[in-house]
Amino acid sequence: MANRPKLNAYEKAIVDQLQQRYGYSAAVARDILEEYRPVLGLIGGYPMASDYAEYFHLAKQERRTGKEWMNAILKRREEAAALAQ
Repeated sequence: MANRPKLNAYEKAIVDQLQQRYGYSAAVARDILEEYRPVLGLIGGYPMASDYAEYFHLAKQERRTGKEWMNAILKRREEAAALAQ
């Protein structure tokens, strides 16, 4: 747990939603946030924290890693850019 970045209010709300809605312990909810944190920037915007909690919960259930999810987003962006040309 050492060397983890401090959570901002939005990230804390996502962790809280993971706990409240899906029954994760505080430590597991924080681990989930850490795994999928890079995806936050790729998805962009500020959906409700409960929306991100749901996205992260579903990704966890599907055993999708943060890296796999990021790669899928980037691939689709590249495909869309190629089609737009």
